[in-house]
Amino acid sequence: MGELQLLTIVVPIDLRDDVIDALSGCACISGFNMSAIAGYSREHSQYDLREQVEGYRDLSQFDVMHESMHQDELLGCLRAAFPSTTVRYWITSISEQGHL
Repeated sequence: MGELQLLTIVVPIDLRDDVIDALSGCACISGFNMSAIAGYSREHSQYDLREQVEGYRDLSQFDVMHESMHQDELLGCLRAAFPSTTVRYWITSISEQGHL
């Protein structure tokens, strides 16, 4: 097994199902996790009225553990699903993983 990485993707709620479809169709991963998060930002230009009042935006966060050699393929699956949308992501190294 190669070096493991964790891809984290943060998307608006309206893109959640598209991310699920894209990740479900990506053959280089075995699964992923999704959670609801509250996103805070100093830039409120894309917030709707409710979000401006509350100060945060409802978002979905996806975490995908994958081998580093599959990084380009995984990002390619996602880019193909979002050609005209900017989706925020980051990748971190995993030093250890297993089952307890």
